[in-house]
Amino acid sequence: MSNQRPKADVAIVGLGWAGSVMAEELTRAGLNVVAFERGKWRDTSIDFPPAIDPDELRWHTCRKMLQPMSVETMTFRNNSGETAAPVRNWSAFQFGWDVGGAGTHWAGMSWRFLPWDLEAATKTKERYGAGKIDADLMLQDWCLTYADMEPYYDRFERIAGTSGTVGTVGNIKGQTFEGGNVFEGPRSRDYPTLELKDTNWMHMYRETTEKMGYHPFTIPAGNISQAYVNALGITMGPCTYCGFCDFHGCGNFSKSSPQVCILPALMRRKNFTVMTETEILHAVKHEDGKTVKGVKFATSDGEEGFQPADIVCFTAYQMDNVRLMLLSGIGEQYDPESGKGTIGRNYCYQTCSSVTGFFDGAKMNPFIGGGALGVQIDDHNSDNFDHADLDFIGGAGIMGYSINGRPIQNMNGLRPGAKRWGSESKAACARDYQEAAAIFC
Repeated sequence: MSNQRPKADVAIVGLGWAGSVMAEELTRAGLNVVAFERGKWRDTSIDFPPAIDPDELRWHTCRKMLQPMSVETMTFRNNSGETAAPVRNWSAFQFGWDVGGAGTHWAGMSWRFLPWDLEAATKTKERYGAGKIDADLMLQDWCLTYADMEPYYDRFERIAGTSGTVGTVGNIKGQTFEGGNVFEGPRSRDYPTLELKDTNWMHMYRETTEKMGYHPFTIPAGNISQAYVNALGITMGPCTYCGFCDFHGCGNFSKSSPQVCILPALMRRKNFTVMTETEILHAVKHEDGKTVKGVKFATSDGEEGFQPADIVCFTAYQMDNVRLMLLSGIGEQYDPESGKGTIGRNYCYQTCSSVTGFFDGAKMNPFIGGGALGVQIDDHNSDNFDHADLDFIGGAGIMGYSINGRPIQNMNGLRPGAKRWGSESKAACARDYQEAAAIFC
């Protein structure tokens, strides 16, 4: 095969959060790693310094940091009886298109799974009996428990600098503290940095939910609250509450992202190589068809090549991982009629809802914001409430947040009945920009 590269121990396909974390672990263990990213190299100081980062038209409205629809045509249908049609607008889907992947433009909400989330099948049967689970519901435990995952959550938080309630964090080694999330799994220690400050709306939400008997807490944030040197020796800066987080980079080096937290250390390691603007076509199998021996790639110039490797990790977004596995002949494609196969089965995206309220005369100052700036209650999340007489399991965190005050986006958040054009519209924007606040599930 033309353009065969020197053999590597590991080939990583997609250098976002998953790929960069794995590359850091593997190179630290002494393995030779080559990572492939079909997007461009993006660097904080060059691509989104403070003078460029808050360009809402470029980043949020036109989504210039996201993968263009023309790169990969995907089709969609609501059920098997429909004809699949090409998707022209992904709406909430936010595909990464650079080194750092979606970790470059994510909002920064840095959650751990609650213990129930990883053992939903077992815990539901134990509490309510097997009859609670509908026969058609594809429900099973993960192969790992929260206790298995806790050291790795902790490691990631030390790399990301995650901000959270310190000193009165919800659950330290089984001892719960009011002020943090009393429903979370036991943590081995505090968050590495202090929680973010409350905005006016967050204070109102916190005070109100406390009076209702709930347990509000500041959500864990990848928009860090203070200067911090992370577990890899990289210095991060404090969040300035600019509100340009999701869909944007971070020119302050304060939003946890591979560019800020991992790549500066990784790029110094002689056993790490990254190939940008390089598309992986498929993995190449050994002659016995049981394992793979590397990946076939194509550069932006159209030159094809082969990267031999002992281990191949698909760490792109789920849709690309599934596509690559199918193109590589790995695993069995899921058939919804027979129920056989696993590749592509049970894909699930975020299911979210929100409501906006308007507070006459309030000064919410939404320009003070952060992608993960909010107060949440978990009283109605997971199995934290009794489902015995309900026809569903699970739930949601309910959050009062102050994530952004972007002027173009917030012009759409007017009260019902407000004029959408002319002087009356401008007056409504000036009023509702300050008086609106959102609750998010």
